[in-house]
Amino acid sequence: MSVALLWKLKWFYPTCAAPHQWRLNTNQNVLLAACGILLSGIVGALLLRAMGVATESPLPSFALLVALVAGSLTTITVFLVLIQISRGVAQGSVHEHVSKASTNRVVTNIAVGVIGFLIVWPLIQMTSALGGAVQFVFTGVRAPTVGHQFLETIREQGNNPVTWGLVFTVVILGPLAEEIIWRGAIQQGLKQIGLPRSAAILITATMFALVHWGAVPEYGRAAAIPALAVFGVALGVIMERAGRLWSSFIAHALFNCANLFLFSMLPK
Repeated sequence: MSVALLWKLKWFYPTCAAPHQWRLNTNQNVLLAACGILLSGIVGALLLRAMGVATESPLPSFALLVALVAGSLTTITVFLVLIQISRGVAQGSVHEHVSKASTNRVVTNIAVGVIGFLIVWPLIQMTSALGGAVQFVFTGVRAPTVGHQFLETIREQGNNPVTWGLVFTVVILGPLAEEIIWRGAIQQGLKQIGLPRSAAILITATMFALVHWGAVPEYGRAAAIPALAVFGVALGVIMERAGRLWSSFIAHALFNCANLFLFSMLPK
């Protein structure tokens, strides 16, 4: 049904893609991706060392929160700086166009993100279930109920400020930073160097899924990694359909929020 709806809505059609508001050039995209993937981790590690906290895994919950917030804010800050530089080069006409587009399309972009998430959620769950079933057939081991170690950390914390900080990070800061890196710098950068839109989406989605490899339990990867790849493709399509990061960010935030909600319903 999800695939049928996507096809019916013509979300896969190149002619239905919205004009893009992504203003960074190829060099800026490379810099942003490097900062998001490498520098953000370095900043988090340096901050933990300055606090006297060992950086070996698993991190204490508060240290994990500090590292995640620092990494996300590093990515977001670099992005905002590059946007300002890009605006300075482009000057008034582009700024005026972007302002009008932001005013006129904000509700539409949010709606695209919400609708896209609702359509693709069953497809993600089906992919995860299929991966888990294949693993069970070949290994006799079932995929764990909790597919991400981050969720276990939240479970162990209980109801306290650190828990709510982690929830805010996983629902807001994390998705925003990840969308800036993946659907922004990397996906748009791949298109800028000449790759077709579909290839850019698939490559970005594959990288997005694989970068989560270490955060997924060993026997949860057969279920989680393919599902994350499908999710990455969906986010890429949503970004191209809407033409702005807000839509893929909304869908990503809703996905994380839904997983947190389902996780909270599990018996301890």
